[in-house]
Amino acid sequence: MTYTRSSSLHALVINLVALQTGTLPGTVGELAHAAFYGAVQAVDPVLATQMHDAQERSAFSLSPLVGYGQNTKDGRIHVRQGQPGWLRLGLLDDRLFGVFMQHLLTSSHPTIRLGDVHFAITEVLGAPGSHPWAGYTTLDELTALDATPIQWTLEFASPTAIRWGEAENKNRRVELFPQPRMMIAGLRTRWDRWTGDTWGRDFEEWVERNVIVSRIWQWQTQSFGFQKQTYVGGLGRLDYRLLDASHAANTAHLNRLLQMAFYTGIGYKTTHGLGQVRIVNKE
Repeated sequence: MTYTRSSSLHALVINLVALQTGTLPGTVGELAHAAFYGAVQAVDPVLATQMHDAQERSAFSLSPLVGYGQNTKDGRIHVRQGQPGWLRLGLLDDRLFGVFMQHLLTSSHPTIRLGDVHFAITEVLGAPGSHPWAGYTTLDELTALDATPIQWTLEFASPTAIRWGEAENKNRRVELFPQPRMMIAGLRTRWDRWTGDTWGRDFEEWVERNVIVSRIWQWQTQSFGFQKQTYVGGLGRLDYRLLDASHAANTAHLNRLLQMAFYTGIGYKTTHGLGQVRIVNKE
C-alpha cells in the first residue's frame, strides 16, 4: 500500500447491539480480526489477499470488544440479546477506508459476526469529537503540527507489549511497560517509511535522553489469549515529561508521533486488540 502526505488516518467507533445471546472467548481479537478481513473480502478480494501479506498487516488496528465484560468465574464473555457495546477500528490506508465504508453502505442492515454471535452495527462514529476514541487526520495535518508541549498524559486502554532488540541477534525481548524510546521507536520507523523522512536513530536517542515517565496511574498487567497461547501486556495511564525543550523540532516531532499513535496503536498485535492508546487531558 502506497502512502503520501495526503494519506488519511481514521479511527472509527462501531456501535453494536447483540442480536442473540451467546458466549465468546475472553479476548475476541482473533474473531474481530477475521470479521474485518471478511468485510474487506466481500468488497475487494484482491485487497484482502494483499492484507494477508506480512507487510500489509499494519494497515489497520482493532480494539477489544467494549461493553461486554468477562465473567469472573470462567473468564469468558457472556453476551445478552439486545446488549449494546462497541469496537474501535483504526484504518491507516485510504483504499481500505473506502472498501470498509462501501461494505457498510451496501447493506441496509449491516452486521458483524464474532464467533457464533451476530451483532447489528447500529452506528459508525468517525468525526472528531463524536466519541473519545473516534477521529480523523492526514499525514499532511500531522506534519503541520508544530506545537511543543513538555508533558503528555497517555491512556493505554488495552494490554500493550513492545518487542525490543534485534531478532537476528537472539536478544529480542518483550517489554510490558512503554518506556519512551521503546514506544517511539516503532512510531518513528513507521513515520519514516510512510513519508520518506529520515528522523532515524538519532531522534530515538534524543527521546531516550530527554523524555522520562514522570507519573504512573494505576499501571497493571493483563493476560490475553491468541492462537491458544497466553500473552501479557500492560495498561493504565502514565505521564511523559520532557527534560529539555530547547530542541523545538524534535519536541514537535515527538508530539506528532504520539498523536499518530491514536490511530496506529503501540507495540505488537495491534490488529488483534492490543496497544490502544490516546493522549488525555489531566484530571
